[in-house]
Amino acid sequence: MNRKQRLLVILGAGSTIHANAPSTKDITDLVCKIEDEPIRSVVRRLREQRTEENVNFETILAALEELDEFCIRRRVPTAWPRIGGHLSAFAKLFPDFDKTSDNGFLVARTQLVGLIKNFVIEQTRSSSPALLKGFFDKLRAEFHLVVLTLNYDDLIDRAGMWYDGFHSPPTSKKFGTFDFSGFSSQSATHPAVLLHLHGSVRYDFPPWSLPQAETGGLVQYVGPVFGMGTTLQPPEGIAQPSPIIAGEGKDRWMTRACVPFGYYYTAFIASILDCPRLLVAGYGGGDLHINSWLSEHQRIHGDRRRIVHINRALPEAPPMAELLTFGGSDGSFPPQNPEPIRKIVEFLKSS
Repeated sequence: MNRKQRLLVILGAGSTIHANAPSTKDITDLVCKIEDEPIRSVVRRLREQRTEENVNFETILAALEELDEFCIRRRVPTAWPRIGGHLSAFAKLFPDFDKTSDNGFLVARTQLVGLIKNFVIEQTRSSSPALLKGFFDKLRAEFHLVVLTLNYDDLIDRAGMWYDGFHSPPTSKKFGTFDFSGFSSQSATHPAVLLHLHGSVRYDFPPWSLPQAETGGLVQYVGPVFGMGTTLQPPEGIAQPSPIIAGEGKDRWMTRACVPFGYYYTAFIASILDCPRLLVAGYGGGDLHINSWLSEHQRIHGDRRRIVHINRALPEAPPMAELLTFGGSDGSFPPQNPEPIRKIVEFLKSS
């Protein structure tokens, strides 16, 4: 019997909108309605600078993170070198900067992460993963899968059994810790790997009583609601990642925060290097740390490359030698009709 080929799947926000998961615009609209300071002023100033259509919730979270570092560096100029905020050296040149709150930006960002996480949970709590499961069951029958999701919801988690690097929790706990020693081999060989590269509603900080050395950072709770309490009371320290990461600086957590983001990003790159077959669904192309490796994928695999791109927002495009595109009315994900599924599988298996 021939060994199954390995398929890398990248899921963007458009891949779970069918199940009521919020879009980037939905989350942005929620954040932009907040009247509390400093979020209200941050939103207003960013929109004035970039225009409304060029600001989303990730821009706002990134600004709060940078402003927090600015304030820390301003208060303690010789603080830990990993803290940024280099512009604080010029604060006296800009009087408005010097009036900023000492810790308001950190508190606002923490609260905003909790708000976004709760919004995603509420939107998808009753959603069925049946359509996702139906499609991925068909892919499982033909391929070994590595699924990289950029979404915070847990719909894909509920669509089958996956290896995601976290141990199953013992009966006495509601969370599992990361599989440090086994992840490298398992992520390369397991027939169904799931990587939540930008975080998950199931991720959160462990209880304060558990040493961080034991967990390496975040843990995975058995359900989204169990970790909500620790979202709003994170451990002290500027180097702590959030359960969800966003903004222009999210790629820094893939180099600094090993668990799980660093491990996941390494597994993604390994899959790009090893696998010429790729399915991209509902991804708008806004993440440079993804796009750079998608460009590299072409150089690595050349004519062997087989990519299926499913995105309803795309115009219709004819199939090419290495790319099969579903856009317009055919770009809904997951596909349900047998004929497009047959085309997808045959194209990905072709040589």
